[in-house]
Amino acid sequence: MCVNNENSVRKLLILGNGWFVGKIPLDYIGRHSCSGAILDEGDFELEEGIEELQNKFLSFSNSMYMIFKNLDNKQEERFEFRNLKKLRIYRGNLNPEDLILTNSFERAKQYTINHWETNDEEYYLEFQDPWKGVYGEFTFNKGEIFDFEKFEFNIEKLDAGFHFYEWVCQINYLGKSREEGKINKGKRKKRLRIEKIRF
Repeated sequence: MCVNNENSVRKLLILGNGWFVGKIPLDYIGRHSCSGAILDEGDFELEEGIEELQNKFLSFSNSMYMIFKNLDNKQEERFEFRNLKKLRIYRGNLNPEDLILTNSFERAKQYTINHWETNDEEYYLEFQDPWKGVYGEFTFNKGEIFDFEKFEFNIEKLDAGFHFYEWVCQINYLGKSREEGKINKGKRKKRLRIEKIRF
């Protein structure tokens, strides 16, 4: 029996690391001293509202790989990131075989806020929770066909707080829902943002 036996139940796991991204509205922000002078951001008084999760991203890098398991005969096959294009799992413009090119090397833009021109209601906190583990799982029941070409990769650049943007992705399989996998979260990073950027 092989891993992709259609008379078996199979599961594909996508593993790696990435980020949860969202925003936290501010119920209160205190940003003035008694004299009326503008304080540095580190001195702001903030009262956070209820967080809103917006996206879960997987790092499109060599930390990513896939495991295809046959749950009946216990066989499994591993697909490394560098082989995803060769196997036609990924069909985009980036080339995973060239691991250097998976980082855009485009410097992240400096985000600055002019606190003199910003109203209190415009502020919010952006949060990023780094994670590692299983991004998601797809289960294929007996009789279902597993087809590499049904994978869809939505790739974009993310400002993860480093000097350069990170390539990140969201992965779907046409006609299937992605099941959540087991992950471990790292330390949350929060940054003050405003709803509209002034130029």
